[in-house]
Amino acid sequence: MKQPKTTVRAGTSEPTQEILLQLVQISTSGEGGHDACIDRLLETVARFFDLPLAIIAQIEGARYEVQFVRDVNAEVEVGQVFDLSQTYCERVITLEKPIYVHKASESLFSDHPCYRDMALETYLGVRLFVGGAVYGTLNLTAPDAQPRAWSPDAVAVLETAGALVSHHLALREADRRFSLAVKGASVGLWEWDVRSDALYWSPRFLELVGVLDPDFQPTFDDFVDRLHAADLDRVILAINDHLSQRKPFAIEYRLRHEGGEYFWVQARGQAEWGRGGQALRMAGSIDDITERKTAEMRARDRLRLLEMAGEAARVGYIEISPEAGPGSASDEVYSILGLDRTQFELSFDTLLSRVHPDDFATARSLFERSVESGALEAEAIRFTRASDGEERLVHVWVQSLLDPGDRIPRSFSVIQDVTGQRADEQRLRRQAAELKRNNAELERFASIASHDLQEPLRKVSTFGSLLARDYSPLLDERGTKMIGQMVDAAQRMQQLIADLLQYSRSAHTALNVEVLQLDELMQDVMTDLEIAVDDCHATINFPPEAKIAGDRILMRQLFVNLIGNALKYRAAGRRPVIDIGVQNGKRCCRIAISDNGIGFSQKYAERIFEVFQRLHSRDAYPGTGVGLALCQRIVERHGGTIRAEGEVDVGACFTVALPRDPVDRYSLMTGEAV
Repeated sequence: MKQPKTTVRAGTSEPTQEILLQLVQISTSGEGGHDACIDRLLETVARFFDLPLAIIAQIEGARYEVQFVRDVNAEVEVGQVFDLSQTYCERVITLEKPIYVHKASESLFSDHPCYRDMALETYLGVRLFVGGAVYGTLNLTAPDAQPRAWSPDAVAVLETAGALVSHHLALREADRRFSLAVKGASVGLWEWDVRSDALYWSPRFLELVGVLDPDFQPTFDDFVDRLHAADLDRVILAINDHLSQRKPFAIEYRLRHEGGEYFWVQARGQAEWGRGGQALRMAGSIDDITERKTAEMRARDRLRLLEMAGEAARVGYIEISPEAGPGSASDEVYSILGLDRTQFELSFDTLLSRVHPDDFATARSLFERSVESGALEAEAIRFTRASDGEERLVHVWVQSLLDPGDRIPRSFSVIQDVTGQRADEQRLRRQAAELKRNNAELERFASIASHDLQEPLRKVSTFGSLLARDYSPLLDERGTKMIGQMVDAAQRMQQLIADLLQYSRSAHTALNVEVLQLDELMQDVMTDLEIAVDDCHATINFPPEAKIAGDRILMRQLFVNLIGNALKYRAAGRRPVIDIGVQNGKRCCRIAISDNGIGFSQKYAERIFEVFQRLHSRDAYPGTGVGLALCQRIVERHGGTIRAEGEVDVGACFTVALPRDPVDRYSLMTGEAV
């Protein structure tokens, strides 16, 4: 099979519910016979998926024969035969399930001969059944990959089409068998003697209703007893109308199987009348259409689900033509626009009459652009509700389609009332502006407060140190101790203020993301920690070739704090060993910093990231309890997460997960989320 030359974008050019209804209508109309219906079903599916090649193939053993085809390149013809193993359909038959592939190079087809020889990236295929056996496949292909996997709606369209095609293939086969011989036909035949009420059911009829006794002699009462209660009156009325008024007898109803379940049949019949006009007998056929009815009901259910989703999301649907009279719309449209369905005739002009005068030109231009381009167009337009005169802001999406042979385009619109949403957005912008002003004031306050606090603390610390130096000989032991405690408290307060300022600034400094070489970053970190590393003879291992993405200043601060913590909380009598691991994935980069220090109980894993939280006394380990809180803020600024794992007397491990492309998640400088 040659590769199609034309590149066609895969997509859904018409709403799913519209296509499902079209498929059902094509199937139920039966115009032109089964072959014509199958051809129109294939054409509709090919148009929906917008793929260059669509085929219905009959498969027997290793033989793949084209029965129906839609090929934009006119290279594949009906009657062509291919080796099944050279087609993607071979997998559909082998795996006994539908297959939907949007990128073959990344799927089970990557090693398939069809991909190796023709590089067909896109494939959709479902099996077709006739009489419970696999007949062949309905499949579509294209040389181009699709941007995303097929949606459940698209899958539903293909499976519905497959069920309907299978139905018509079965009917076509049944018609052929009927023309050859009554015996063995897929339809059940029946004959009713109106005068005696005796019935004849063919072997196929008996099989359909599950009667195993070939000598069973049914009566009309047996037939009536098997009718579904909801269909009984309708079927009896149709029979009487045919016998008395000679109306055509063709009806669908449900019959009860011997097993108790009901199945759908399509019945046709013709009576014979005597010379006096009295009915003598009536004969006809029934066909099991359960599969088709199931597909129709699923299509209706999906349409109803779409309507329910529209109601829940306050979304309305409109189908209208600017030049062709009344259109149709969902109930939500009438609700949004405050219209009375019984009094308002929906048309292009009447819809425009509800548009706010200032947006009238915008609304008309929107529809004109849609008709001209055929693309999806969108605008926010103000409407005046008919019921209360209230002005509503409505987001309108429009796409216009011109089917082959039509001169007047149809426009499909989706509308959503966004009045409340727009009001919320304006309220949030006002709140953001207010928060921005408040943050600026807080920043000024922090700067002033830090200066005003640092100055007296420096004096307390300085004069306390001088007092201890110059007057210690004059003081007793208690006085000397009190002076020492005063100096120590002042120095701790100075460090606490410095840490708090650093914590505050980490949230509103500009985030400058770049790719960082870990070995260069670690050189800066080791410069900051040189004395602490030398004092405890620590070993720090890291992959020098690793790269991470982030703000250089904040990342340096992050590593200094985490490695500094590992050095501070080292185990007595054990040289510190700190291991840094970097693992780059498709979506995130994971950095693990582990040590062999004193560790901690896992129940404190969340608590240690809170400001001022300490697990040890100040006498045992110095610090203000701000360091890990600062680490968490730095990581969150980059859109990442940090978690801690520890075991007492074994060590601790801090794992940082950063996005491959970090973004500033929040900024206290602007008060706006990013």
